[in-house]
Amino acid sequence: MRITKYLRADQETITRFLTVLGSGSVLLSTSKRARPVFFITAHGFIKEFIEEGFFQKEELLIKALEEGGFPSDEGPIAAMRSDQTKSHAAAETMLNSARQWQSGDEISRSEMGWATSDYTATLRQHLERLKNLIFPLLEQTISIEEEHILSDDMSKIVFKGSFEDGSEKYAKLIEKLEEELGDWR
Repeated sequence: MRITKYLRADQETITRFLTVLGSGSVLLSTSKRARPVFFITAHGFIKEFIEEGFFQKEELLIKALEEGGFPSDEGPIAAMRSDQTKSHAAAETMLNSARQWQSGDEISRSEMGWATSDYTATLRQHLERLKNLIFPLLEQTISIEEEHILSDDMSKIVFKGSFEDGSEKYAKLIEKLEEELGDWR
């Protein structure tokens, strides 16, 4: 299916990011060198790459399922939207806790760790749902012509924000986060 191939690079980038973020969450509890700026920077990636880019592409998939007869308030569409909402809430808690920790509130450090763990678990589950449920449903629901139109519409969605110069900027951001984790050990 053309759509799965089109989204594969985004999913690989997100998976790499989740690995780095999850490692940051683990090291947060064991390293005194951990810093809140790591999580604030990670939130920038979440907002721009995942929420403003990848989730917009998913909206096209959801719309195709709705047009194919799936109800928006239950089943796979409701599950996708629930994952998006839950991950957004966890990301906002992570950001707010990181900012509080940055201003000297050490208690918020553990809240941030919990929110980060919740975020990574939710998004990993979301990606699995996309792969194992949404893609097969789309394959059964839309025609090849509709799939080509959907793929073309997805290609028109560009990432916005300070990293809009291209996906290599996001790869460099992940590398920066990986380097910072190395300093925590």
